[in-house]
Amino acid sequence: MKRKPMNTETTERRTSGGTYLLVSLAFVAVNLLTLQNLLPWIDEVMILDTAYQAAFQGSWETTAWYRVAGQYPFSTYPPLYQMLAALWMMLFGGGIVAVRSLNLLVVFVMGGVCLRLVRRYLLPLHPWQTALFALLLWGTAEIAWMYRNGRPDMLCALLLVLSVQAIGRHLAAPSISSRIAVAAMAALLVGTGIQAAVCLLALWLFGFIVLRGKRRLLIQLLALLLTGMLLGVLAICLFMWMHGRLLGFACSIIQYSATLSAAVLALLPWVGELWGFSTAAYTEKLTSLSVESGLTDRLAEAFACRSFLLLAIATLVAYLLSFRRRLSALCTDKGFQLCMVAVYVPVIMTFAGRFANYYFWMALLPLVVSATVVAECHRWSGMVVGVMALLLTGWGVESMSDSEGNAYRRLQSFVHRQQFKPTDVVVAPFSLFYELKPLCRTCYFAGIFPAEYIGRVDYVIEAPDGNEYNRPISDYLDQLRRDTTLIVTAVDCMQHPALILYQIQEKKDP
Repeated sequence: MKRKPMNTETTERRTSGGTYLLVSLAFVAVNLLTLQNLLPWIDEVMILDTAYQAAFQGSWETTAWYRVAGQYPFSTYPPLYQMLAALWMMLFGGGIVAVRSLNLLVVFVMGGVCLRLVRRYLLPLHPWQTALFALLLWGTAEIAWMYRNGRPDMLCALLLVLSVQAIGRHLAAPSISSRIAVAAMAALLVGTGIQAAVCLLALWLFGFIVLRGKRRLLIQLLALLLTGMLLGVLAICLFMWMHGRLLGFACSIIQYSATLSAAVLALLPWVGELWGFSTAAYTEKLTSLSVESGLTDRLAEAFACRSFLLLAIATLVAYLLSFRRRLSALCTDKGFQLCMVAVYVPVIMTFAGRFANYYFWMALLPLVVSATVVAECHRWSGMVVGVMALLLTGWGVESMSDSEGNAYRRLQSFVHRQQFKPTDVVVAPFSLFYELKPLCRTCYFAGIFPAEYIGRVDYVIEAPDGNEYNRPISDYLDQLRRDTTLIVTAVDCMQHPALILYQIQEKKDP
């Protein structure tokens, strides 16, 4: 490719930066107006309850987690995102829009780093390509769903992209500072999500296969990555040990990987016999948590993403149009290799044991970059990718709309008309998290929190038409009704979504 004059490159870079900023600001504005349309759900509440407690009550505790290894519930997820969220809440408050907007900032920064990597290692971007990238990043429905809720996936994505940037600089010019940067990013990545660290190792393996001329340097890189990850794991273990939850942390890692769970189940009888203890309880627990579907079914689920399939097909068609007269050069094209990474990652992560729908950023990000790159290669390829980007953006914006008919505003009205006191103890569904937490210091989210750890309760809010995570609340309510020392009285209700508020009172002696 012929190099452009320096002043032309600088002008085009500034124009591209302005384009990304304008498109991003438009999507941020749309999101700030529509973030309430997605009701809080189990994973979001589980992660953010600890952060909320830390921000406003000064304790690293939670009433929205499950029992691990027989211990009182405690968040065993790597704590970096929760710490960042707690700081964010201290600065901007604990409302639903304020908390969820953290991910909007993370995505904006991540997109800027991705564009910088593209310009450095692939090709200079025209402003229209930057707009295309921004539309796919912000507008794809599955990515939008990930950044519109309070999970740490977008922070994982940002740290992975920053890790790739540090690796690129190290491979280009190895130095002490570059080695420290690579190891530090690997440690931070583990602290945000172990699944992201596994993804980085999967990317290293792909690079080791493809970059044959740099295998010696890549082996040295692997040593740096593993050192950083080990330091990250040790830091998390120290944190969990300080809170008395080291065993729980170890158990939580095992149960979230089907492959690791299977290996542990196979080894447990031998370990029990060697050390002379019964493994029946551990085996029963792991068996109950194991995924029943086989590898083939899990692979099929890994690719059950409409936007990914459509964009992958469009990108492959665009590459075939661009390379139709030189197909032999296709496999060495860096943009096409990114497309292959997008297919490779779900497969390798499934073999590693888990590829949930909120991990799909691992496949969609390289695919978005690949589609952006190939759009410049040929007029027809640009048209194919451009049309698909507009189609996906339309679906993505539609997914942000209020399909529930102001459900969250009705939830707000329901909660605030009750005039709860700070000392009231409430059992509630996940959907009420952001509204109840500022009003009551103790809120038990019994959809995941074990009922045996719930003490005195003043109110129970039941969601009779809710999902499987609302049934434990109904079961707990039935348990209270059977208690002859208590009076359970329905005092308020609402429809769409259905909620019933019960007041719990002790019977007075005659």
